[in-house]
Parts: sequence; structure tokens; C-alpha cells
Amino acid sequence: LERPDRREWLMLALPLACFLALAWLLSWLAYRVLREFAPGLGAWPRGVASTTLGLAFVLDPEAQHLAIGGLTEAPFTLGLVIACGALATGWAAHRPLAFGLLLGVTGLFRGNMLWFAPLFAIAAAASATPGRRRWPFVRVLSGYGLLLAPWWLHKAMSFGSPAWDLSALGLWDGVGGRNWLTLTHLPQMPELPSLSASLPLLIEKLSRNVASVGPSLVTGWRAVPVGALLVWIAFGRGAPRLRITAIAIAAATALSLVVAALGASWLRYLFPMRVPLEAAGLLALFALIARIPDAMLRASARRLIHAAIAVTALAWGVQQTRRGNLEAREVAATRALPGVATLNQLADRIVREVPAEEPVMSNLGSTLAWYADRPIVHLALTPNDVNACRDRLEFRHVLVVFPDSARSWPGWGEIVARPQLAAEHPGWSTREVRHWLTSEGLRAVWIELGPRATSLP
Repeated sequence: LERPDRREWLMLALPLACFLALAWLLSWLAYRVLREFAPGLGAWPRGVASTTLGLAFVLDPEAQHLAIGGLTEAPFTLGLVIACGALATGWAAHRPLAFGLLLGVTGLFRGNMLWFAPLFAIAAAASATPGRRRWPFVRVLSGYGLLLAPWWLHKAMSFGSPAWDLSALGLWDGVGGRNWLTLTHLPQMPELPSLSASLPLLIEKLSRNVASVGPSLVTGWRAVPVGALLVWIAFGRGAPRLRITAIAIAAATALSLVVAALGASWLRYLFPMRVPLEAAGLLALFALIARIPDAMLRASARRLIHAAIAVTALAWGVQQTRRGNLEAREVAATRALPGVATLNQLADRIVREVPAEEPVMSNLGSTLAWYADRPIVHLALTPNDVNACRDRLEFRHVLVVFPDSARSWPGWGEIVARPQLAAEHPGWSTREVRHWLTSEGLRAVWIELGPRATSLP
């Protein structure tokens, strides 16, 4: 494990463990809920429903991708599923402070919990004994805040505000010609318009992105459990604790859709709530079938329907897994990031030629920083922004690596195509320019800058 490409496998331990834990937890929660609220359902349908939930999750290609991607969605999803299970079993209402601490731990993995926590606190309070619902709400939020307080304090001391968050710039991604690159690769915080002046543009972005990513929640087979959950919420009777949980899941899913649509609108931002939504929907489907009178549906026909639901859900999962693997291969073949061999070679060059504490500017950013174990500054938006970046942080080396000039960032394409232009760039006082093709055919340009030009008073 002495090499970065070997150590990085350790990053997959937590997501993979969460993936396996989620498969087991979904099955266990389904069986427990059905045993408590549908005792007459029988062991056969309970076993079919709980096993189907676990296997369907395992066959979800997005879950598989996140389990081996080193991202935070898998642990965040595990925390959300535990929270939904705590609401359904009544644990959240009986242990509100502990429930809040659970939400706080979950919120350490994704900032979305800031919006979900009040919603889950309301659900926990609504599940409590009538007349004693105020204190559970306060205790849930107190537990949540207790875990996040150190992080908020750090942001207040470092950035001047406990609410400071770079991800807030995602609100302006796709608004007024801005994108994430132009917002985050500047030497200073971008100038942003007021919310009131941009409200029509933000509403337009919200409607556009909801229409783009929202259908993924009800694609194909997914529409069946989601529809079943909504029908059960509207017309189901009894089990108020389950109804509160179902409403909380549906509301949190809608909230996650709005947050994702106002941000980067990536499908993986919907995944954490999609998992409990589909699981609750499948249970609702079994519950609706159980409500059909025996006079209208014989026991043998009921078992046949249960089996058909399980087969359909698993067949959908197999088909989606196959499709997801094909898409992953196609995308991997067109990625612009270097492979492990090239990253190791670039890292070795940086270690040999740049002092240990001196940062390097590169479009490879944190990926190269991991392999080189050196500070790497993200590439400036354009070559003209480099000097402004050096005014804030001194560095002497710029490493640009792109497949070709056509697929480089705007403004850097000319230097990738004709590296000698870097020697003529005004204000750089360039000392040396080296360029080569990597073993993967990527174009690499290494620019060593001279002292910054100082203006006369």
C-alpha cells in the first residue's frame, strides 16, 4: 500500500461496506415492518417482499457504481435508510435526541441533510404521543446541531460565516451563461447578482432541470412502486406511524429533487432518497394487494401476483445492470483523465523537480495531488487569469494535460496546440516550456514561470 494507486483502494472500503449493509438493512426493515403491521400477510409474502427489496438494491447499477466510486452517497444513503427505519419502527419518537445525533452523523457526508433534518424532526414529533410533540422536535434538531456545531464553528472562524459553503455557487450553475467551471476557477469569488433580480432565471432553471432529471424517479418499473406509495398515502387506512414515514419519504424525495434541480442537477444527487422511496413503494404495493378482499382475489392468485412482482422487479434490475455496465464501458473509453501509469509518471516528475511545499497549478487538480502527495492548485479559467492567481498564492509551475486542443478548456486550447505560445505570454516571464505526448497519447505542457512583473508606483 505504499503507492497511491494501491492506497486509493482503501477509500472504497466504506462505500462498499455501506452497499452491503444497505442490502441487508432494506431486507430486515421490510420483514420487520410487514411482521408488525401486516401479521396476516404470512411468512411467504413477507419473505418474498423483503428478499426482493435487498436483491433489487444490489441489482441497481447506480448503487453498484457508488459502491466502488469512493463518493459519499453510499454512507449518506445508509444514514437516510436508517432514519426512515427509525421513523417506521417508532424508535425516532422514543429516542429523539439519539435520532438527531443519527441525522448529524449522516449530515457529515452530504450537506443535503441541512434541508432534510427539519423534515425528519417534524416526522418524529408527529409520531410521538399527542400532547408531547414539541419536545421531540426540539431534541431531534438539538442532536443534529450538536454533531454539526464544530463544522459550523470552523467555517465561521475560517470564512467569517457558519453558513459559508462553496457548493452554494451551484445555484448559479446554468444561470446567465455561468457554469461550474467559470464559477470556481477564478482567482476570486465570482460576482453574483441578487436573488430578487435573478428570480425568473432561477425559476426557469428549476423547471428545466426538474423536467430533465425528475423522470428518472419514475422510469420503467420504478413508476409502479412510486405510484403504489402515493396511492397508499392517499387512500390507505390505519398505521399512522407508517403513514407519517411514507409522507416524510415522499416529501424528502420532492425536496431532494428541488435541491438537485437548483444545483448541479446530477442524477446521483437523487439516489439517496430514491432508495427508501422505491423500498417504501414496494411495501406499499404489497400492502395494497393485501387489502383486496379474499372474495375478489383467491389465495393462489395472490401468491402468483406476489411472485410476479418479485420477478418483474429483479428482471428490471438485471436489465438495468446490463445497460449500466455497457454505458460505463463507453464512458470510460472517452474519459479525458489520464490512467494510473500516466499519473504516476507525472507525480514522479513533480516530486523530482518541485520543492515539497511548493504548489503546482494543473487541470488534474486533486487527482494529481493524491498521486504526487503535493499541493496542486486547480488550473485558472484562462491563461490571462494565472497572474491574478499568483497574486493570491505563489507558484512557479503550470502543468496542463488534455487529450488535444479541441477538448481543452476555453483559452488553453492554443497553448495545448502550440506550446511555444506560453513563452510569449505577457506577464509570465516564462523561463522554460516543455511538452510531450504521454504513453496514453495525451498532450502534456509543462510551463515554468519567471518572477512576477511588478508595476512601478
